[in-house]
Amino acid sequence: MRLSTVAAMRRMEPALDVHRVGQADMPRFGTPDQDILAFCEMSDRLLVTLDRASMPAHVVDHLATGRHMAGVLLVTPGCSFRQLLDDLLLIWSCSTAEEWRDVIHFLPFS
Repeated sequence: MRLSTVAAMRRMEPALDVHRVGQADMPRFGTPDQDILAFCEMSDRLLVTLDRASMPAHVVDHLATGRHMAGVLLVTPGCSFRQLLDDLLLIWSCSTAEEWRDVIHFLPFS
């Protein structure tokens, strides 16, 4: 996620625990997809990513080995900044973590 998305989400919903790759205590930029997925699994974090090229295959491989994750949201090219914020806040406010466990979903919803 872009830093501007993280900042906007924090302004809109201060209780939301949102971070991005490259921030303190998060994986570094350039971290392999498999390591990001392992980090998200260990820290029970939902992954929001623009990486539609390689991440879906790595998620499938991750789940095929019997591992789990809090879910992966793949942002499509046509998703506007506003739509992304609205969809992420909708997910946060209207669903439970269990509903997203081991789920791969594309954003935006509409």
